[in-house]
Amino acid sequence: MNKITFLFALLSLTGVLACGQGSKEVSMESSADEAMAYDLKTVDAAASPPMTLKSVTTEVETGKLEAEKLNQGKKIIRTGNLSIESKDLKKTKTAIDALVKRVNGYYEQESTTTGTTYTNYNLTLRIPSSQFDNFLEGIEKGNDKITEKSIQAQDISLQYYDLESRIKSKRIYLDRYQNMVANAKNVKELLEIEEQIRQLQEDIESTESTLRAMKDQVGYSTLVLNLYNSDSIIANSDSGSWLKIKEAFGFGWELIENIFIGAIGIWPILLLLLATFIGWLRYKKHKKTK
Repeated sequence: MNKITFLFALLSLTGVLACGQGSKEVSMESSADEAMAYDLKTVDAAASPPMTLKSVTTEVETGKLEAEKLNQGKKIIRTGNLSIESKDLKKTKTAIDALVKRVNGYYEQESTTTGTTYTNYNLTLRIPSSQFDNFLEGIEKGNDKITEKSIQAQDISLQYYDLESRIKSKRIYLDRYQNMVANAKNVKELLEIEEQIRQLQEDIESTESTLRAMKDQVGYSTLVLNLYNSDSIIANSDSGSWLKIKEAFGFGWELIENIFIGAIGIWPILLLLLATFIGWLRYKKHKKTK
């Protein structure tokens, strides 16, 4: 009986110890799982910052801005130089005037140089960029000789859209500062806000002025045109002998003018010579009388 009781007690103690060991192992495994889960959360948090409404909005706006830039057209400034030799300058100039009017262009600058045997028109034209190629084609279809032609194109898309973005950003800041005026706590803070507003307004006006100039250059192409008649064309219109006679007559008349002007310049000497000559004649006459 005592042996049975002792054996039963021994078995009970062994079971209790086994259960305690199992609970300890389960507890350790649970703690390890929790530690691992915490570490994963920490890594995820460090790798990916919390997504806020502001960051989402910024990403969306940035994506929209890039998409808008891709969809917007190129901003190209086109310029050119053209020299035309004409047999009938008046007729050619009239035709160019009509062509400029037809494409809704205008003269930015117009000057004429005229010499003895030549006449030049120096013209600066502004042509709508959409009509620039048509205008050049109309010029080339004429009967006159094109002696020089050069066309340039400059892509300013990056600078153009950058200025537009800057203006939008500065206007946003300007609105914020203007809203802060009513909430200024003291005079110093008010003056600081007003100074920021003034600087932003000046920056916006300056940037808008630059952008307007770019728009004008993009919208209207510039063409510098030199229209002239050559010396040979003028010379062929007159006979060779008649031209020589005119040149000889002109040279003789110029010589007479120079002599007359020179005589006026040395009149004291001429007067002295005349007095000497008259005195010599009187002396000679008086000598004969004796």
